[in-house]
Amino acid sequence: MEKIIPNKVYMINKENFVSQANVITRICMTLKYAEKEPIDPYIFLKYISMGLAVGKCIIFVTFNEKQDLNACVVLLLKDNPIQGKVIWIEWAWTDGKDLKLGLKIFQEIEDLAQRLKADRIAGAMTRGLKAVSKRYGLNTAYMVIEKIMKKEVN
Repeated sequence: MEKIIPNKVYMINKENFVSQANVITRICMTLKYAEKEPIDPYIFLKYISMGLAVGKCIIFVTFNEKQDLNACVVLLLKDNPIQGKVIWIEWAWTDGKDLKLGLKIFQEIEDLAQRLKADRIAGAMTRGLKAVSKRYGLNTAYMVIEKIMKKEVN
């Protein structure tokens, strides 16, 4: 097994996702304990596994000195008929202990966008919009609006 280098950005994609099942499980366990935005890890696992299998998802991860997951970004590759090829930031998480790490990962996202000849990098977020926009040089392109639908109990 390859020695994990702290804060090195590793990519999980269609070619290697099966061999990275343990890392994907660690991501799902991190999701399970997320306090501000809890996500069902089993639904998320199914969702990203399908995206990885067809080559429409890429994940960037980093680990700290203890080899604990300290950052993760899930990207979806979209071919939008209006906006062109879009790298969509579906989900991002960091333990918040190294502010430079976010910049390092975003540089990897920009490099990926260049390699894939993407027209844009985009995403939606619920918190920290101003701080993230300024830090990574992002512009507000549109607002996301929603209506939460109540589920009927059968």
